[in-house]
Amino acid sequence: MIKQYFAALSATALIGVAPYALAASSTDLTVTGAITPSACTPTLSGGGIVDHGKLSAKDLNQDKPTTLPWQTLQLTVSCDAATAFRLLPTDNRSGTSDDNNDFGLGFINGDRKLGGYVVRIRTPIADGVAVQSLSSATNGNTWFASPVVSPNQLSAFGAAGGPTTPIAIKDLLADLRVSTQIARADSLDLTNEVALDGSATITIAYP
Repeated sequence: MIKQYFAALSATALIGVAPYALAASSTDLTVTGAITPSACTPTLSGGGIVDHGKLSAKDLNQDKPTTLPWQTLQLTVSCDAATAFRLLPTDNRSGTSDDNNDFGLGFINGDRKLGGYVVRIRTPIADGVAVQSLSSATNGNTWFASPVVSPNQLSAFGAAGGPTTPIAIKDLLADLRVSTQIARADSLDLTNEVALDGSATITIAYP
């Protein structure tokens, strides 16, 4: 990229000394952003691992998805100072769930979707006070109350019973309830052992 950039500058300089008048011989590049004085660190209990152990293929539903027992992880977010942060979830197995709002479990046999899982926020506590979970499908322009953590949405937290506006928080404590579904067994080749391969990343984003 750097070599191309300097090549473009050289070409512009050569054109500039040509004897002909040219329109639009330059353009502007603007770089914006902000450095926040505080930082937030997220942590998940159990190393962020939901382990369903070994499942028998014969125990899966043949003609409908099989829902596994839900499990709960504890999410903590600790900030240097009160900050109106957002949670930005990324599905590292994007495109492997039948529902775009769920996180995927990976492919088996090349292109068969193994299933997916849903993540919901329960009992969020911010600085010792109960708060409500918020979601935004418009990159933070608008918010609505929802406990669902989706790879297509931002999550944040607002005052309980108050407006759906993210509030500044120093220390957050919440449960993440994870519900996993395996695709109907008659759509899968389960003659060999298959690993559930769900992976997601939750990043702290600042407004």
